[in-house]
Amino acid sequence: MRQPVVMPTDFSARSAGALEWARKMADALEAPLHCVYVAPEPRLYSSLDVASNLTVSKEELKQLAGKEMQQFATDYRLGGTEKTVVLQGTPFVEIIRYAREQNAAVIVISTHGYSGLKHMLLGSTTESVVRKATCPVLSVPSPDVWFELP
Repeated sequence: MRQPVVMPTDFSARSAGALEWARKMADALEAPLHCVYVAPEPRLYSSLDVASNLTVSKEELKQLAGKEMQQFATDYRLGGTEKTVVLQGTPFVEIIRYAREQNAAVIVISTHGYSGLKHMLLGSTTESVVRKATCPVLSVPSPDVWFELP
């Protein structure tokens, strides 16, 4: 079996923008495409105006992620040698771990996914993957995000 092309997604339209390039790479390499989502670890959720706390189990989070991945696969017509995988943990760590375990030929990842305050607080998953992966990484810019030259 050929080394797969690994394409992480967070189910956003921006992250799906890398899918076209991931498919091109998989075709060129005659390799399978593995589309990967990393479900978050459970956290304690609370509200300032509600006395009770709500916790969500690992299994529930992974189950919800599995449903979202099925919808993603349907929306983007994944099939054939294209495989979907749901992992759990810290996204950049699990993406790199999975790529190593699968002996990936390349990781194809969008430069942008969800954005805003979350990005500023947590840092960029893409940046961490690019810096720390042991295989080549192709970062695909989102067509709706432009850098204006000074």
